[in-house]
Amino acid sequence: MRMQPLVSLLIALGLGSVHPNGMADERPIRTEQDTYSGMSFVEIPKGCFQMGSAKVLYPKSDIRWQQLGFGGQLAADETPRHEVCLDAFWIGQHEVSAEQWERISGSPPPRGTGRQPASGMDWAAARHYAQTLSARSAGAYLYRLPTEAEWEYACRAGNSQDIVPDRKQAVATAWYNHWSGEQGYPALEVADIGSLPANAWGVHDMLGNVWEWTEDSYAANAYARHALFNPRHEGGTASRVIRGGSYRSEYNQIRCGNRSQLDQASSLPHLGLRLVRVAGQRK
Repeated sequence: MRMQPLVSLLIALGLGSVHPNGMADERPIRTEQDTYSGMSFVEIPKGCFQMGSAKVLYPKSDIRWQQLGFGGQLAADETPRHEVCLDAFWIGQHEVSAEQWERISGSPPPRGTGRQPASGMDWAAARHYAQTLSARSAGAYLYRLPTEAEWEYACRAGNSQDIVPDRKQAVATAWYNHWSGEQGYPALEVADIGSLPANAWGVHDMLGNVWEWTEDSYAANAYARHALFNPRHEGGTASRVIRGGSYRSEYNQIRCGNRSQLDQASSLPHLGLRLVRVAGQRK
């Protein structure tokens, strides 16, 4: 059978085995306890995937969407769907917890205690936390926020589909407001990290619990500007991309392709962070 040109190119470049249908091969899960932070990181091998959504999705009318600042089109900024190829990286198996935040920064986070996710910080504070940890490793590793592409790649874990999930299926792996719009049910509160099962690549809480900051500046048309390899959008706006939804999110937001934004100088009580670790250059 004649191999598709892109698949041939990927193999030639050593970017791993990628099926023509866009689904990644099954891969063993490798985790590592980080010496400098005490956090667990999961290895995400280099590879390619289809980033974004194939079509615009529309949520049900809900006052919560207006309160959180979302417009009428849920996925208008998730197109065009496009090919992205990434180098290998290690991503936090969990969102950074409050106790991990305090251990590295020396003071508690704005929100969260114990094994709850650290939250309530602005983008600069989240980035400063990663830089502090990088300094602690004395060049052995670089810690940073994930790019938007890295985040989505780790979230999808080889699944190319991007549909609004069935509520019963979503509630098994995502801590989100599955009672939204139903009378008589209490609102959910934040959960400890790792309370629900991991995704197919061994990463917990990619969807729900708290939103997560990424490195990228937000632009509605960022996908039209993305490079093929290791894309990151920077400049043109003071807003940064946030990903993953939270315990306050309705189930339509519990999708790996969902994007949102927040001014980098602002914060939300249900917005935290997850780190990426890459090899550094120890002096």
